[in-house]
Formats: sequence, C-alpha cells, structure tokens
Amino acid sequence: MTDTASDTSSFATRIKTLHWAIAVLVLIMLYGGFTLSRETATYHFGTGLVILVLMVIWLAVRGSSPRPAYPPMPRWQAIAAKATHHSLYALVTLQPLFGLLLVTTSKGEPVAYGVIPLKIAQNDTLHEIGEWLHVVNGYLIAALVAFHILGALYHHVVLKDNVLKRMLPFTKG
Repeated sequence: MTDTASDTSSFATRIKTLHWAIAVLVLIMLYGGFTLSRETATYHFGTGLVILVLMVIWLAVRGSSPRPAYPPMPRWQAIAAKATHHSLYALVTLQPLFGLLLVTTSKGEPVAYGVIPLKIAQNDTLHEIGEWLHVVNGYLIAALVAFHILGALYHHVVLKDNVLKRMLPFTKG
C-alpha cells in the first residue's frame, strides 16, 4: 500500500463512499457489541462479514488511490494522524477475523443473517482466545474512532482547515 499524497484537495468519491459505509457499520457494530442479545447476534455476525469484505475492498482501493496531502501541521500531529489511520485499517480488518474465530469455535450454532452457518468445530480454548481478542480489539477500535472524530473536529472547528471537508460526501474539500 502506497502512502503517496496527491495535489488534489479531496478524496476520490469511491474512497469517501467506502469510508462512510465502513464508519457507519463500525459504529453500529460497536453499539451492537455492547448490547448484543441472542436476537441481534445473527445480524452482528453478518454485518461483521460485510465489514470484512468492505475492508478488503477499502485496502485495495486505498492502496491504488493517492490521498490528498496533509495540510501543514506539526510533525507529531502528522505521525498521530498516520498512526491512527493505519491502526484503524488494521484493527477494523482484524475485528471480523477475531469474531469468526470466536463464533466458529463456539458451543452454539451461530448463523449470520439467519442463513449463513458459521460453526466449524467447538474448541473452548480457541473460543476463549477469540473472545478475548474480539473484546480487547473492540475497545481499541472504540478509542481510536473517538480519537479520529476528535481529530477531525479539532481540524474543522479550531484550525479551520480542510481535513474534515475533504472526506465529507458531496464536497470538494
């Protein structure tokens, strides 16, 4: 994946679309993960699979699309921004994989969207590992999402630059 910056002031429409689709689904999944019930689990499992597919597409598209250059900022902010973005890419991609480890080794018969069976074989040890990784990773994602949102709002409200505008739909940055 290249990290080249372009002279454009806004992200490509396909990047914006993927960003916002994944963002909405991740927020729904974070809420759903904390309020999960037997009735909502099938949707949680299925949406996790959708996020995994979207992240694979995101990484392929993002890797082949130049990003707008960062506005002038202190070096530590540029490092924090890159670290946050790259960590989100990795953790959001790993989260459904940890979820799959958790559900495919469970005692129950997990089904995504009520139609896709996910059970492979019960394994209590792998199930516990998957559960721990999924929970810890979920908290890390929640923290990074909050940090990401706060950073975007800081740039928009305090610095009044185009960092947020360049990712908003229907804008040119």
